[in-house]
Amino acid sequence: MSEQAENTAAPRKGVLLAGGAVVIVLAAIAWFVWPRPAGPLVLKAGSPQHLVTISIDSVRIGSTAIDISVTDRTGATKHHAAVSIQANQPLTGHAGEPVAAMATGPGHFHAAAVPLMMTGPWELRLSIDEHDSVDELAVPIWVGG
Repeated sequence: MSEQAENTAAPRKGVLLAGGAVVIVLAAIAWFVWPRPAGPLVLKAGSPQHLVTISIDSVRIGSTAIDISVTDRTGATKHHAAVSIQANQPLTGHAGEPVAAMATGPGHFHAAAVPLMMTGPWELRLSIDEHDSVDELAVPIWVGG
């Protein structure tokens, strides 16, 4: 290699290394300052029989805790219901096992670990069993990485 070629190659390497370092630093800064939800995602849904409020800890890949509040259409608390929740990925036909939500108080239920295995559109299917009738409803969510 000639002396002139060596003199121009060294500055190019320095510029490429500096440019790469700048990109890495900017990516790290973006990771830390990118907006994230301040708290759980809260969704409201209803059926002819029930009004439901769903609070999801994390809508990212993995297992997440979900809290569910159930009332009748007038807002009266449902004292003797059993609630289960199932996560379904409609694009792939994947369905997780139904998770029984434990009663935490009148009309309030908690599912500790509902699995969301991939990004994209999901549907949470709730089953509300009041022993004399079963009500089912589906709530769409989007799972991120």
